[in-house]
Parts: sequence; C-alpha cells; structure tokens
Amino acid sequence: MTFTPAEREAIAAHSAALGLSADEYIRQTAADRALSWQRERETFHTMAQRRGCTAEELVRRGSLTDNSL
Repeated sequence: MTFTPAEREAIAAHSAALGLSADEYIRQTAADRALSWQRERETFHTMAQRRGCTAEELVRRGSLTDNSL
C-alpha cells in the first residue's frame, strides 16, 4: 500500500500519539472502518426488511437521510 507524504506524516503523528506502530494503527483503523460499514449495512437491511423493501429502495425513497445538509 502506498501513501502520499502527507498521509504518511499524518499516520506517523497519530499512531505515535496513540502509542501504536504505524502498521498496528493502519490495521486497527481499517478493521474499525470495515466493521462499522458492515454493522451499518446490516442495520439498513434489517430496517428495510421490517418495511417490506430492500435497503436500496429504503434509501431511494428518502426514508433515510444523513442529516448532513
């Protein structure tokens, strides 16, 4: 995996602040993001099942928003 100089610097600084090696920091961060995505995906599918549709239909209908705007 290749990182830009700015990315390497940020990873080194943050991992050092947390007392982790850069490799352990990357591993933990990647695993956390993947697991969070998986939980979110499962939640959407469960909500859609309860409403009798697919997760894609649920999002398309506008039933779910991220409230970021």
